[in-house]
Amino acid sequence: MALLHWKLQRLSAIILVPAIIYIVIYFLNITQFSYSEIISDITSLWGMLFIVFVSLILFTHSSLGIETIMEDYIHDDVMQRFFITLSKVIHVILLIITLVSLMMIKGR
Repeated sequence: MALLHWKLQRLSAIILVPAIIYIVIYFLNITQFSYSEIISDITSLWGMLFIVFVSLILFTHSSLGIETIMEDYIHDDVMQRFFITLSKVIHVILLIITLVSLMMIKGR
């Protein structure tokens, strides 16, 4: 299990590097676009797929990282399991909020 956790953490980090570079470049150039162009870009098939894919990878990477930190620094097993579970629930809620927000933007 630990090996799978390690591999997923590394793979998600590798995938996130070009995605974050693209997002930073996009945000640096965002002033060149009108509001309607940005909405159109976000709600396009590729825009939505990109946001969903990056969100899944980002929240997975974050959850795995926080789990590792909690396993290293919380030594009480009950508290460790509680906080890891709480972290996973919060990550799922954040992913749902992201997806619902995307659907709300699409449905405008």
